[in-house]
Amino acid sequence: MYIPSAQSVLTAGMALTGSLKGPRTVSEGSVLDYAVETCMDGDGHARCSKPFVVTKSTCYQLEWRTEGTFTHTTAEVRDAGSGEMVYYRDANGDWTPEKGELVYLDFKPKVPSTGNQTVHYVVKTCE
Repeated sequence: MYIPSAQSVLTAGMALTGSLKGPRTVSEGSVLDYAVETCMDGDGHARCSKPFVVTKSTCYQLEWRTEGTFTHTTAEVRDAGSGEMVYYRDANGDWTPEKGELVYLDFKPKVPSTGNQTVHYVVKTCE
């Protein structure tokens, strides 16, 4: 009699749920940069992403681009409950969180006098 191992059962379950199909989009959108340090400014403009859940030890690919000629923004991943920064990136790349939590992104302008630009972002699981 064949008794499947825990690994084969887990692999089959992941395949059935689509977890093995490759990268999936976790969050994407467009926001104004965080020149005004609040998620919603006085004019009703979103300045950070909507919160999304990340899973411990799962790789996420962070990509963003900022409209404008001479702009540069950095991405900050923040805990949605406390607002505390849990990760920082200066350029597109991968991040693997140390714990599962609800987070959001904000994008800080780094070139003087270039704030209030639109940032287009996407967060995907890694391949």
